Amino acid sequence: MLVGDSMMDAGGDPAALVRAVPGVTVYNAAIAGETLPVIDEWTNRIVMPRLHPKVVVIGFSSNELNPRALDAISGVAAYRASRVVRAAQDTGGVIDEADALLREHSRLYRYRSALRRPFTRDVADPNVFDPELTPEGQDLAFASLGYLQAGGPAQAQLVIQGVTAALQGYVVGTENVTILQEMIRSIRRQGARVLLVAMPVTEALVRYHPRGAADYQDAMDAFAGAAERSGATFVQPGIWPEDLFADPVHVNALGAERLTSYLAPLVEREVAQARLVPP
Repeated sequence: MLVGDSMMDAGGDPAALVRAVPGVTVYNAAIAGETLPVIDEWTNRIVMPRLHPKVVVIGFSSNELNPRALDAISGVAAYRASRVVRAAQDTGGVIDEADALLREHSRLYRYRSALRRPFTRDVADPNVFDPELTPEGQDLAFASLGYLQAGGPAQAQLVIQGVTAALQGYVVGTENVTILQEMIRSIRRQGARVLLVAMPVTEALVRYHPRGAADYQDAMDAFAGAAERSGATFVQPGIWPEDLFADPVHVNALGAERLTSYLAPLVEREVAQARLVPP
């Protein structure tokens, strides 16, 4: 199972990993635009109990360790208050559970608003990032784009603005590291091995840190320490050429292909180790 933020959402190609590591099944459960606490809860309380993976690959970058990434407490509150989340975690009421059940099993109920207005076309909310996914969960929004390619610069500029905002006043936050460590420990308590990946980035992303490479290296050291303390394997693909990216942080199809080649032997090793552990 692949988890993490939008960088893993775009870069983790389950179908390619299955071809590269025969005998496994892979799903990309990463979610874009969410904070570390939300990703932790989503992974450990919803995805893990349903998929029961033997190996979990977590993909993050330095921004997740900046205390600014924890500012959106309201985001956690909104996530927890979501009817779908409450039903999935068995914390909702009868109405929540009925709503979730009907959404899952009744197309008439799921598309009721569209069916009431059959001659109007719903317009997607431009403020909501809802990309096309493969059947195995990979985000395809960045796959066809070259680096800051014509047709994609507006999206790239939004990403750059978000990244630079997340890196303002950059420091490695103790609370962030603790959340990551506890996330890994919880996954391991549920019986899975963990591979923590510092996702590949561009040189531009490193420069966006206030102290440049020094800040970025602090983040890599913190990831390595968190992995060691929580029993995960840590790997760092490093800085990759811009032609493998759609913007400074999201790989395109070429980058996803290279990431598959990088991850395949590591995943194969983790799977082999998992199979040595008796059920």
